[in-house]
Amino acid sequence: MGERTVPEGMSPDAAATWPPRELIDSYLGGHREVFAWRPGEVAEIDGEAARAAAMKFRDVLGRYASGVTVVTTMQGDTPVGMTCQSFTSVSLDPPLVAFLPMKTSRAFAAIRLSRRFCVNFLAAEQSELSNRFASLAEDKFADVSWNRTGNGMPRLDGVVGWVDCSVHAVHEAGDHYLVIGRVDDLGEGDASDPLLFHRGTYRTAT
Repeated sequence: MGERTVPEGMSPDAAATWPPRELIDSYLGGHREVFAWRPGEVAEIDGEAARAAAMKFRDVLGRYASGVTVVTTMQGDTPVGMTCQSFTSVSLDPPLVAFLPMKTSRAFAAIRLSRRFCVNFLAAEQSELSNRFASLAEDKFADVSWNRTGNGMPRLDGVVGWVDCSVHAVHEAGDHYLVIGRVDDLGEGDASDPLLFHRGTYRTAT
């Protein structure tokens, strides 16, 4: 792959968090005008006005710091997963959480079939793991240490916490799905400091 470049309007230190342009082009099927949104997420932008609006949206929303998760499931006997920032708790009674994958997500296609998933809250030193699961690598679990939850979902080692869920509801939300999961099990991990994402780069709480 070629040298990484920073999309127009993004801070220079964001380069490490995005895939190479060649990877983005191959994913979209050609040299199109693409826009980096979050780790592992790119969108096609049509026209300068739309790009300017998308840049402002990203830059303003990027000021809201979020945690970083990897959402996993099983596709038959094969573990699959994806990096996801857009995760939140929803309800205490019943216990519900939500995340928003892109409609083109291959990992979410597997979740729709399995009807189960595990959300892994990444620790401060796991930015490389976030990049791996945000990429288009064929085997994202290669050399990754993990175990199964009681329901058989992949639980990554070294995280700050995890929730094991069944799919409760799925709603369309623009170019994403809003996936609501019912929490069946959960636990704290071995790590204490979370990985954060803020203004186009990874950060920590310390």
